[in-house]
Amino acid sequence: MIAAKHEEPLEIAGYCRDCNAVHSLPSTLAAAHCKQLLHELFIHKRLDFDLPEAASDPELSTGFLYADMGGKMFGILVCEDAYGKEIVLKAFSGKYNDRRTVPGWAPHLFDEARFNAVIAEGNKGIHPLTDRISSLSKGSPEWKNAIEERKLVSHGILEQLYALYEVRNFKREVRSLSGAFRFTKSIPTGTGDCCAPKLLNEAAIRGLKPVSLAEFFLGTPSGTKSEGTFYPPCEDKCGPLLGFMLCGSADIRFF
Repeated sequence: MIAAKHEEPLEIAGYCRDCNAVHSLPSTLAAAHCKQLLHELFIHKRLDFDLPEAASDPELSTGFLYADMGGKMFGILVCEDAYGKEIVLKAFSGKYNDRRTVPGWAPHLFDEARFNAVIAEGNKGIHPLTDRISSLSKGSPEWKNAIEERKLVSHGILEQLYALYEVRNFKREVRSLSGAFRFTKSIPTGTGDCCAPKLLNEAAIRGLKPVSLAEFFLGTPSGTKSEGTFYPPCEDKCGPLLGFMLCGSADIRFF
């Protein structure tokens, strides 16, 4: 069995430009739940391990983490509800085997039907340009113009997709992805799709108080990530969102 490697507790933190303060969550409690999740994934070899094996979905096998899809980050957010009951949320980064929604796992920050509609409509403009580019002489003025036109169309589609994200915090504030992202530079592709934003957004929607958050990597090693190792949320995509998303979490009082 894979043992989770976690030498020191990792504090999950982000700077909030609204408060001019750093908001944070400890990871120790969530790390213990991550070890249990890792155990379940290792034993059952599927994401829907809470279902009987006869009812399981073969598309949710963990085997895909060791094939073309590659390894992936998984995360746990431990919360409390209004009655003091511990609620444990779990998430995976991005899509799983081309699926954005898996029952029992935290959803994305957008309405999937609207997201897919924007992509379908955008493809009507992208595909003809791609076909045109393939028919032109590479490096020619016409080819260069078509490349630039496709870039502009792609950027427009990306802006429409970003506008669908609803980023929440614990002060009941909701912003667009660009409104929540605290840097003025371009938003990296995949921002808002990692474990931490999914988990915090789900907790905010459900009116839960976040207590502890941790993430680990599972599957074929990728870049600097190795299997069973804990990592903090990524700096380039999650870092700029965490300050806003954690805002108000420390002030929640149910009693």
